[in-house]
This record gives sequence, C-alpha cells and structure tokens, in this order.
Amino acid sequence: MTLRQQLINDRVENLATSLGIPKDQAFERLVHSIITGKSVHSLDPADWVDGSQDKQIDLISVEEGEQDAELYIISAKFTDSFSSNMVILMGNGLNWIFKQPRQELDLISNEVFRDKIVDVRSTMQSIGWCNVNVRCFFVANALTEKLSPECRHEADRIIAEFDNGSFALFTFEILGADELVGLLNRIERKNRSIDADIPIRYDANSPSLIRYDSHGLKGIVCSATAADIASLVLKDSNGALFDANIRRFLGKGKAVNAEILKTASSSESSYLFWFLNNGITIVCDSCDPISDPDHPAVRVKNLQIVNGCQTATALAHAFKDGSLAPETRVLLKIFQTTDPSLASRIVLTTNNQNRISSRDLKANDPVQQDMQRGFARYKLLYEHKLNQYANTKCSSGERIVSNEDVGQAYLAIALKKPSDGRRRKYKVWEDHYSVIFGGGHVEAYVICLLLFEISSVWARDARRKECVSELRRKLINNGLLHLARIASFLWRGQDSFKQPIPVLQDQISELTSNPRILDPHFNEALDRLESLIKANTAFVNDVDGALKSAFLDSTITKSLHQPDGERVPVQGVLGI
Repeated sequence: MTLRQQLINDRVENLATSLGIPKDQAFERLVHSIITGKSVHSLDPADWVDGSQDKQIDLISVEEGEQDAELYIISAKFTDSFSSNMVILMGNGLNWIFKQPRQELDLISNEVFRDKIVDVRSTMQSIGWCNVNVRCFFVANALTEKLSPECRHEADRIIAEFDNGSFALFTFEILGADELVGLLNRIERKNRSIDADIPIRYDANSPSLIRYDSHGLKGIVCSATAADIASLVLKDSNGALFDANIRRFLGKGKAVNAEILKTASSSESSYLFWFLNNGITIVCDSCDPISDPDHPAVRVKNLQIVNGCQTATALAHAFKDGSLAPETRVLLKIFQTTDPSLASRIVLTTNNQNRISSRDLKANDPVQQDMQRGFARYKLLYEHKLNQYANTKCSSGERIVSNEDVGQAYLAIALKKPSDGRRRKYKVWEDHYSVIFGGGHVEAYVICLLLFEISSVWARDARRKECVSELRRKLINNGLLHLARIASFLWRGQDSFKQPIPVLQDQISELTSNPRILDPHFNEALDRLESLIKANTAFVNDVDGALKSAFLDSTITKSLHQPDGERVPVQGVLGI
C-alpha cells in the first residue's frame, strides 16, 4: 500500500468513526464530497442509490442552476484495485439511466435507484438535455498507474457511447488514491505566507506601471511575462498561492483554459494574450515597486492569487511542457490590504471568468462567521467553507453541520419554500440569501436544521415499512423538505419563528433530548402531503414536477392554516 492509499484509509477510518457508519459508506461520502464540492456532512439520502441491482452506481446527485444543471454519477469502491467488470456494470447502469424506456424501469428491484432515474429524467426534461453537464466517476482507493488495458478500454467505450452531443458535456473519469489525495490537498490547503519579487515591465518614459492610493488603500497595475508567473506557480509545490482562491484548477480541457493555452502557446497570437485575458488579481499585505531600470519588479509580501487561478495554472502547464511563447505577457492587479472583509469583497467582485459556486463566494461573508459563532453555543461546528473542520477532532457532544443544510432547511421551513430548498440550492446563495441569512436569532436556524436532520432519520424507518405505495415512497425520498415544513407547523402550531429566545431554546432542548417526539407529526405530514397531491390532477400527473412547484408550496401553507377537514386544494397548474 502506498502512502497516498494509506492517507485515504486514515481519512475513511476517521470519518467512519465520527459518523458511526461503515467504512464503505464513509468512502462514498468522502468521494462525493471531493467530486461535488459538498460537505461530507451534507448528503441528500435520496442521492444514495447504493444497494441491490444498483449497476455499480452508488451516488447520483443533481445540482440545478437557473438554466442548466450538473449531474454527478459516482461509483465508489473502497478497494485497492480497479475491476474492469465493475466499469462494464457501471456502463450498463448509465444505459438504464439514459436509454431504457420508462416501462422497463419497473424491472429494477432497487426502488431508490429506480426513483432516482425517474427524478433525473424529469429534471433533464424540464431543463433540456443539451443544458446538462453529465460527470461520471469510477473511484477506488487504488493506483491508476496500474489500471488494466481492459479498464481503459471499457472507459473509452462508455465515453464513445454517451459523449455524442446529447448533453452539454459528458465525462467519464477513473480516480484512484493519487488523484483523490491531490484533490484533497487543493481543497484543504492551509494558509501559508508567500513572498516574492515579481519581475515586471517598467519604462520610466511610458505609463507601464500605475499606482493608486485612496483612503489608506493601495493598488498597483502592471504587466509581467507569462513565464515569470508560471515560474511563481511551479515553485509553489504546495499550491499555497491559491489558498484564498475559491476554486481549484478546472483542467486544461475546460473551454476557457483551452483557449488560454492556445493563445499563450502560439507565436502568432501570444502578443494578443495581454489584451484578451482578464489578467491576475493578487491580494497581499504589502506591495512596493522596485524601479531599478535593469531589474524592475514588485516586492510582494504574503501574496494570494484570488482571481486568475485558471490563467496562472494554465500558463504553468504551458511553461512546463515547453509550449509557452516567450512574448506572452499578463496583466497584474495587485491590492495591498490586511482587512479580511475587503479581501472577501475583492474575491466576490473579480471571480467571474469561469463558473463558480455561489456558496463559495459567500464563504467569507461576515454573517457566515457570525453564524459560526452562534451555532457554537449549541456545540454545532458551522461549516461555511468546504472541509474547514477536516482536521478538527470534535469534543464531547460536538458535531459538524454544513451551512448549505442550514440554508436549505431555513428556506424550506421558516420561509415556507420547500420546492426551492429541495433542489434549487443556488437560490439559497443568490435569490434568497439576504432573507435567509438576515442576521436573525441563531435559534431559529438551529431548530430548522434539527427538523431537517430528524426528518432524514424518520424517513429511513418509513422506507422500511411494508406496503409503502409508490407515491408515498416518492414523497418520502424527494419530498423530505416538504414533510419537514409540514411537521414543523404541526409540532410548533405556527409558522412564525419570531418567538422569545427562551421559547426557541426550549424547542431546541426538546428536539435534542427527544427527537422521536416528531414521529407522529411526520406520519401525519406524509398523510397530508399525499392527500394534497391526490386532490390535484396536475400534481398526480407529475409528482416530480409538483415537488419543485411554488404552487404546491402555497397549497401546503393554505391547507395548514385551514380548519381540519378543509385541506383539499384548488385545481391549478404547476408553477415551477
């Protein structure tokens, strides 16, 4: 076993111990987190399709955007070798997801897998297949350098079959211990101070360097050779230059990065690079121009590239393989500040070249840090940056919670929008962010989170009951936030969370000490939700669409505020 395989083993064992789950499930959670950028503590139970007849597919996650979607299909095996047969079976699973007729799906005995296929197809139909990025991964704690020719052949066959223009993007990647540790290192890099003298173009007779000072702030705009930027990146073997950057390098195949490499590597177009590229933004503790005519430079202390990771890393790749044209130059914007809030604003306003997570953009928002302090009072470690507690050993009674779960739960329960909270997570960080994280008492957020978490435990037991109808199973799997929203009202007797803090604290204590007290309310919530669905033809004809419908949200609210016996909603169309 190599060192990197042992590192993955250690991480899996720690995760299995802290969450009280088997090692194979811990590995699946770890892989899902690394690939999707989600917390290991935040995983939709409906995404977990591992089980009998799963076609070697363990996890399927859909992340909807406003006009597009990311579909992740993952097979994660906690083994030290790759199996070509498993790749073949995964390819068979992809056929079931994308190609088999609807009536054939009834042959799949794994109900969760079957329901997920229907859910995925519903989402793709509403968004359009050509607007969905499909990212498939076959992962093991093995070494890709020892990958058999059969495995590579089967992977190539899957790509040839599905990368046919039907989707916006289709990829199939095989990841092993080396790749997993590499991705983890980038995600979990600790801050380190990097100082450098960056050579720049300087001419005392022309405006080749701009200095700007205002209200105690300092900025420099200048130009550097691409080779000097590439050297800076290559010397930083630990990747500390990008500690404050909100994403890792997206790969040479990414459209923007491919264009960067093309322009920077051509002797005919390299002179255009300065004009076509957005440049690199650096935040530092101090920056001072050195106006030596022979060796002009900018002396930078504790520098961080906060925008331009794609540019800088792509140039480093070109420099390393010898294709970087010597005439290529890069625009630099260097800002001197030790104010963390200003640095966060610079990150927020300059990261627009490649698609990024809205959640990542808000990671350093002061309100997120306030939430972290507030949640700590209840022994909850509020994770507002991915894996920020990866190396933290929880004290007795402590546990880690994801700010994404908190946002989803509050949006669904307190703001009565479970349709948005369920799938449209981007709305947590965009449309509804200022309302969700408005600086209210932290107790309301804790209650909503606990309700959401308890609903998952109840759902696990509810699925095991005999004679669960297909409709009720689908509502349990895909309508959990709707059920939590209804159960909250039934238990608390109201929707408002503007109660005195001692009252909210008593509710937290009750949920913490006796979470099973909600079981009767969840059972009734399922009955009510089923009745609402059956009473509306539009809901019955498209249950998946209904669960994403604002009309169902309003129908639930109206029914809860009506006297018992008056729960039948008016007929209407789905407003998604």
